[in-house]
Amino acid sequence: MFNPVRLEEIVEEVKRMGIDTSRKKFLDVVFAMKSMTKSTLDKKIDVYKRWGWSDQEIHEAFRRYPLCMTVSEDKIMAIMDFLVNKMGYSSTLVAKQSSVLSRSLEKRIVPRALFARELSSKGLVNDFKLSVLFDTSEKTFIRMFGDCFVKKAPELLKLYKENVEK
Repeated sequence: MFNPVRLEEIVEEVKRMGIDTSRKKFLDVVFAMKSMTKSTLDKKIDVYKRWGWSDQEIHEAFRRYPLCMTVSEDKIMAIMDFLVNKMGYSSTLVAKQSSVLSRSLEKRIVPRALFARELSSKGLVNDFKLSVLFDTSEKTFIRMFGDCFVKKAPELLKLYKENVEK
């Protein structure tokens, strides 16, 4: 159901990227590349460049988490705007943790980022890794952060749960 010539081109391109053909990541990259046209891929690359990502950062983000290229341009812009402009994260940090781009802005990123900011402002936690903050399951996130601070700042956990349920 897919043009074999185009599939062969994609496979060769992915091999040139240096991705091991015996790894699952190889299939993820092939899937990501076959899911869009060359012009669509170029547009997404341009969006990342507008956020200051270098060619090397884009290449590494794609190698680490290929599905970052399957996210819509609008979603990329919205997530980057929130994380960089509203939350103060560096664009480069997001490039290093590109999996965050596949998360729901409204249901995961915003509530957790606001919760983390409040924990930081109260001096309860100083530094968050984006992967821990956005890539953990809800159950793990609550166990790691909510349960740990429920006695020190119960209002924060309540606020977080209200934001998630919106």
